[in-house]
Amino acid sequence: MQEFKKQLNKTARQLTHKADKMQHKENRQVVYRAALLSVYGWQLTIPVLLGIILGIFLDKVFPVSHFSWILNFILLGFVIGVYNANQWMKKNLGLKGKQDDKS
Repeated sequence: MQEFKKQLNKTARQLTHKADKMQHKENRQVVYRAALLSVYGWQLTIPVLLGIILGIFLDKVFPVSHFSWILNFILLGFVIGVYNANQWMKKNLGLKGKQDDKS
């Protein structure tokens, strides 16, 4: 009976240890995903902010009544940001886009 209790305690400790390791691994995954999203967000935000600054400057220096520099540079900044962010994700996460089969 004493041997059974020892084995039961040992198994309980092992299961508790495994559960703690799983909990820690899940927490790391959440933090890792949050970090990825924040990097992706900055990859989008910085080119858009630069587009806003450049657009405001050009709107003041070269005012045109039928053309908005700021709107065009915001759009250009967004396109550049999405491209940079996707390239970063492919490079750092090993993601692959659609590839042409040239066999």
